[in-house]
Amino acid sequence: MKRVAFVIIALLISAVAWWWLREPRPVTSPQSAPVAAQARSPITGASEANDKDARNDQAKEETGESPVPPQTRDDDALLRASQDYFAFAGQMFPLAKQGDPSAQFYLSSALTYCESLYDWYFIVYSPTGSVRHRTLDEALQLTAERPVFKPDDVRDIQQRCQKLRKTNPPPFGTSREWLDAAIASGFPQAQSTAALDLALQGIDRGNSEKAQAARGAAREMAFEALRTRDPRVMAQMGEVAANLATDNAAKARISRWAWPLAACLRETNCDSIAEWMRLFCNIDTACQPFETPVDIIRRQAGNDYDEVEQRAREINEKIDAGTLEESDI
Repeated sequence: MKRVAFVIIALLISAVAWWWLREPRPVTSPQSAPVAAQARSPITGASEANDKDARNDQAKEETGESPVPPQTRDDDALLRASQDYFAFAGQMFPLAKQGDPSAQFYLSSALTYCESLYDWYFIVYSPTGSVRHRTLDEALQLTAERPVFKPDDVRDIQQRCQKLRKTNPPPFGTSREWLDAAIASGFPQAQSTAALDLALQGIDRGNSEKAQAARGAAREMAFEALRTRDPRVMAQMGEVAANLATDNAAKARISRWAWPLAACLRETNCDSIAEWMRLFCNIDTACQPFETPVDIIRRQAGNDYDEVEQRAREINEKIDAGTLEESDI
């Protein structure tokens, strides 16, 4: 249970709640990924001539808000602060269509959040394919059996996603389309997402040639993502590395905790895993109010913590020295 929770929560560090009830989705491999120019607008039939109109009309008519200039944007902060993902998507959509990799990724993140979590709590699918939206009271009752998210979280899900999920047809495309565009554009957080997907594909396929190819592509994609030294990217590498070392349980266990610890050691307040800790502690009754993210990792690593810490420091030394290799993942 704790391992599954870590996978889910690690993804939520980048504001992505995806795969909650889904099988891992296929991700374009580095060899077959379209070039960034081909990913400018994944909305079928969109033309360059229409993009300018779409940028203006989408922002003004659908949300009443203008896109935020890239020079002043912190898309991660914008996403976290937003209580209306329809409005947020309206800001990101025209920028994403222009080929802005950050806008593509965070638009995908907002759509994924609503495609997965809103559906999990608020949508009931009948055998005939019809859809019923649960009331807030009905959704709140589900927190008893789905404890990762608390009642306040479920209220946030409804507030952020209700308009977006009730608008048909979907006005901003799908999360998959924009994630693929961000991967093709070389956005590091999208690449780390792709790396985890490929690592999971390698497990699903056993030891076949396809599995080996998936694992090789996962390492390549992860290594590329780490070029930014971004702690948010590093924090996700624990699950990537652990799923690439399934034939070595001890190595997998060390890797799972060493990478998020390495990310945390690069920050003042462990911001990259703060949301992970909050959600993890919703289901881990051993958590204490005074604990820090490092305390949680220490407790989870148990007797392996000294080795985990040593490995985390080695990772940071190699990243800073520029000597990190694919085999380190």
